[in-house]
Amino acid sequence: MAKSLRLYFVLAFGFAWTFWLASALASRGIITAPSAVQTLLVLLGSFAPFIAAFIALYRDGRWSAMRSFAGRSLRYRIKLPYLACAFFLMPLLGYVAALIHGDLGGPPAVLSMSIGQVPVLFLVLFLVGGSVNEEFGWAYAIDRLQERYPLFPATVVLGIIWGLWHLPLFFIVGGSQSFMPFWAFLMFTIGARLLFVWAYENNGKSILVTLVFHTTTNLTLSLFVLLDRSPRHDERGFIAFGVLGLLAGAIAATTRRFRMARCPVPTDSLSS
Repeated sequence: MAKSLRLYFVLAFGFAWTFWLASALASRGIITAPSAVQTLLVLLGSFAPFIAAFIALYRDGRWSAMRSFAGRSLRYRIKLPYLACAFFLMPLLGYVAALIHGDLGGPPAVLSMSIGQVPVLFLVLFLVGGSVNEEFGWAYAIDRLQERYPLFPATVVLGIIWGLWHLPLFFIVGGSQSFMPFWAFLMFTIGARLLFVWAYENNGKSILVTLVFHTTTNLTLSLFVLLDRSPRHDERGFIAFGVLGLLAGAIAATTRRFRMARCPVPTDSLSS
């Protein structure tokens, strides 16, 4: 199983970083590519975890393993507290971060878009904004990591890996990550991954709940002005969001599921 996990990470990083580094070079004028091509490169690279997971699954158990794993994205019987958190926790944390930022001299904590725009943006972000692109892959990774480690350290390690996987995006001029301090982003990915896995493990390893959680996380960055794209480059809004995300993840980590020595790994993640 260790070989499959190594294969997954090599593919997830190699595929994404190839496209993203090309986009970063183009954004800095080192190579020539239109802005539309640069955006396409970012989008293509974001699907690396999805592609890598299904390649690794095929190696593990061929088509049956792939079908069974994909079916977990349709597990819609999600317990109400977790579903509520998946939809509303990140926007709430974003609002509190915006309030803190406003008190420190930042913009007021108001919605930066109309409510009518939210459903359409949610759907776009769900399908191509990072959720479907990534969460199948990170679900595969956490299942594999649990074969060797308890859930809490496995999730923290995955949160760090998840943050590092985004590293080339910080060098793309004008990209969202270029307006974030990397250390705060890494802090946030650890906290967010603890929350995602908390919901995932407590709902029969439903990938659907992590898809919703990831979508509302990205949506929050559009709902409130947490990224300062002006020359002032005020990072305090996102830092506050990162701290709150880490604190929320730390609370989730105190629950019973994280205290278990091992969590059961579904058979679709095992070789036939």
